[in-house]
Amino acid sequence: MSHQNKTIVLYNGQSQYGVLRYFIQDLAASFQQLGFEVKIIDLLASSWIAELERVLKEKDVFFFFSMNAMGIDIKVGDQSLYDHLNIPLFAFLVDHPMYHINRLNQGVKNLIVSTVDQTHLSFLRTFLNGVYSKVFIPHGSSYHEVSVSSKTIEERKIDILFVGTFTNPDHFRKQWTDCDKYIGKLFDAIMEKYLYTHNQTLIDIAESVFVDYGIDQEYMHHVNFWSHLVNVDLYIRNRRRMEAVLETAKLDARFEVYGNGWETLFTNHHSIKLNRAIGFGDVYEKMKDSKLVLNVLPNFVHGGHERIFTTMLNGSVSLTDNNLFLESEFKDGEDLLLYSFTPYPHARIQSFLDNKVTLQKIAENGRKKAMEKHTWLARAEKIIETVIYHKHFMA
Repeated sequence: MSHQNKTIVLYNGQSQYGVLRYFIQDLAASFQQLGFEVKIIDLLASSWIAELERVLKEKDVFFFFSMNAMGIDIKVGDQSLYDHLNIPLFAFLVDHPMYHINRLNQGVKNLIVSTVDQTHLSFLRTFLNGVYSKVFIPHGSSYHEVSVSSKTIEERKIDILFVGTFTNPDHFRKQWTDCDKYIGKLFDAIMEKYLYTHNQTLIDIAESVFVDYGIDQEYMHHVNFWSHLVNVDLYIRNRRRMEAVLETAKLDARFEVYGNGWETLFTNHHSIKLNRAIGFGDVYEKMKDSKLVLNVLPNFVHGGHERIFTTMLNGSVSLTDNNLFLESEFKDGEDLLLYSFTPYPHARIQSFLDNKVTLQKIAENGRKKAMEKHTWLARAEKIIETVIYHKHFMA
């Protein structure tokens, strides 16, 4: 079946530092490279409804696409737009589905949901309503932003770069400790058990604590459970982010941090240069002048993250905490550098920093693998394949 003259409609929306808008632009270019016509509807524009109506009237739409299920609530009367037109919406989730439960439970039938962590698929099957297509597709990275003449490792001025905001973890913990003491104790137990757990999901940990406490697991299907678990997730993310930055600061290196909130943690730290938050496009430029880019995964057990692949494509070495996906896709010490929190490998990282020749080889290997398998073009091909399966089996 030919898909010539088919149009893919992509929705743009709100995101921190415009990150998701960059993803949409990169995917649009990738779909075009695969031979599709692309129309981007900006849901932040006042004219988006008229623009969508015009596209539907003039174009043969193959499917709709959005990040984090934006636009899933668009309806024709009481019916979902996608069910009404019999054209699927592809909802590409960039973080855990529990952050989007309300969106995903809109009752849309003609729906494809992708997750960036393989373990999130079981979450969808257990905790979300409806019958729809599900697929694991990790983040990708931009292939056209890369400068062919990027600097060598030796020429780069920044030894280690970190980009990301920081919020005091206790801000999130307070959300459950301010409840009844039993609730506070329960979610403290989940947080403490998960904090240094490797290769187990937060949901699995929560379930085991419920069993230990003799609590009905049916409560895990209720909104109050998820509101607290989101805060546990955010607590862990910021706690790990804080610890990774603090430990990295102990290295003998020029360490630059870009992001809001860190000034509350560091005051004139001798090893860290704090900078204000920068836009996503500016991050590329900083990466091109960095030897290592520190990454802290957002509690992904079996998934990849854009920051890792973007680091590689910009000729830097990714320094990231490990998980099952990264261990299966890359070789530690050859394609990237993996670290754990207990203990943090200061001496090992310092030895790589001091060996520019080895670091250059790692950067080149990582870039080659990212170009081969982890661009948005590679993800676009998987998205098209998934849509074809969905239309064949679910239509």
